[in-house]
Amino acid sequence: MRIPRWRVAAFAALPFLLATSACNSVAGTFPLGKLSVRVIDASNAPVRGVAADLYKLTPSGKLYWRASSTGTDGIAVFGASDGGVVEGDYVIHVSFLDLHELATGETNDRAVTVKEGDDTVITFHAVTKTPGI
Repeated sequence: MRIPRWRVAAFAALPFLLATSACNSVAGTFPLGKLSVRVIDASNAPVRGVAADLYKLTPSGKLYWRASSTGTDGIAVFGASDGGVVEGDYVIHVSFLDLHELATGETNDRAVTVKEGDDTVITFHAVTKTPGI
């Protein structure tokens, strides 16, 4: 028996639709917490334009969950328009798009657990990248 092409496409899109639905319509449905990233330099000045990605940890691995970037205040907020992020375990990854990099001793891919009502800020320290490296 041959499966119609539209059914194959519908089933292939299902995981994406479920993830998108979970990300975009969480208010009032799931317990939420607030999660932000703050990036500062050696003089504690904010670093803007840093890409911050949030991955939700699931039994089958990491699921790309949210994206944000730091503003002039050096802060990136995940899920601001939805009131936060769903309770759970996450990993935060930052990427520098300009002349900065993580400071010596700083680690990327930080694990964090968010509980209902939390207001968690994860701080990353950056330094100016040495030219030519």
